[in-house]
Amino acid sequence: MKKLFFILLTILSSAAAGASYFYLSGKMAFCFAFLCGALSGIFLMNIFIYSKNKKINSYARELEKESVISSESSSRVRVLESKIEVLEKALENALKK
Repeated sequence: MKKLFFILLTILSSAAAGASYFYLSGKMAFCFAFLCGALSGIFLMNIFIYSKNKKINSYARELEKESVISSESSSRVRVLESKIEVLEKALENALKK
């Protein structure tokens, strides 16, 4: 929704800049066209920044999920290693008796 809003603002600002040459003259047309062009550039860059931030946030969530999965699997390995050690000690004690 936000992206659509900025696209519409960019189109309207560009259209206003183009129409300024037909309805205004001289320095006023130049100033109005410059202002509309600057606003169009700001809105256009805002669209790119918004989409870039959205991609970065999704990538960060994906990395976080992978981190949780890897830490979970490493904790499972530690638990299994400790169980093996306990079983080995129990076997040694049983063999001594």
